[in-house]
Amino acid sequence: MLKITLHDSAEELRFRLEGRLSGAWVGELRQCWLTAQSTALKRKTTLDLGEVDYVDVDGQALLAEMFQRGVHLKAVTPLIRELVQEIERVGRYATVEGAPAQRPDVPDATPAAAPHRRAL
Repeated sequence: MLKITLHDSAEELRFRLEGRLSGAWVGELRQCWLTAQSTALKRKTTLDLGEVDYVDVDGQALLAEMFQRGVHLKAVTPLIRELVQEIERVGRYATVEGAPAQRPDVPDATPAAAPHRRAL
């Protein structure tokens, strides 16, 4: 069971969740979020996970997607806080495209190609 409460103010659109984010409730949260997103405009969107005690794999994927789209995840309990930290950690690296630029003050660590030798 999951209770979803929407707090809509001029500064913020906040979803407060209570219970377990799993099964069919993941789809329900997605639908609520996508519907409310159309009215959010440039307001901050926050997902308050303070009363959530369990998140299944599909719920974790939705939280990661929401984070990638700019939703702030707020957690209180150690378990959910660790989950949010992992999503944020992975999310930061997932947005980096390509290899990092070579710093001019650091020598290139890639080994030079060895000359080709042919056995006779």
